[in-house]
Amino acid sequence: MTIFRQIFIAFARVSKRFSRENLYEWLTIELDRLPEGSKVLCIGGGGGLDGMIARHPATDTISIDIDPDRKPDMVMDATQMTFADDDFDAVFMMEVLEHVREPQAALSEIERVLKPGGPFVLSTPFVFGIHEEPWDYWRFTRHGLEELLRSFEVERIAPRNYYYRSIIVQFMRTIFSPGRKRQVVGMFAILVGSPFFLLLMLLDKIAPDDRSTTGYFAVAKKRVAG
Repeated sequence: MTIFRQIFIAFARVSKRFSRENLYEWLTIELDRLPEGSKVLCIGGGGGLDGMIARHPATDTISIDIDPDRKPDMVMDATQMTFADDDFDAVFMMEVLEHVREPQAALSEIERVLKPGGPFVLSTPFVFGIHEEPWDYWRFTRHGLEELLRSFEVERIAPRNYYYRSIIVQFMRTIFSPGRKRQVVGMFAILVGSPFFLLLMLLDKIAPDDRSTTGYFAVAKKRVAG
């Protein structure tokens, strides 16, 4: 492995952790709320978040993904699932909804396979660069998520961070631009901008503004009939 590659990987890890700020903590909280032995559906395979879900001792997890290269338990389209009605105690969809061509169709299927009262845990980016091209279709505001989840009982929709920290993430994500030249410039921008980042983080604490965020975390429950 070249020195450049090693440096790039180190920067990439920091960037990814920063862009997913609070996401790991929120996910852990929701997993810990599940009763032991919960049958869980994880939509989207091959990432660190689905691994967290599968490894949690309370879960009996089945992962699905439309892409077989991601090594899901089952290759399946989230808009056309073959599971029975009311089959899962909980459904997790982390950083996937933006890649689904028909998000409302996927939400309808999730509601169908989820047991009444069961939680649907969702995360999705908002102010965030195009990624996983060409399968990056959507960005949702808080109001857009409320509309998508209107048939559920929404517990919360929370911003991942606030306006000023979202600016930092845009700097951090520049290293994922294609091409060695852009990646080098991105790493340089991160190094040069680091003192400025400290000021932005302070401003975020003093005057948090959730009109801009790198993403949202949502928890909703399937309504119980009657």
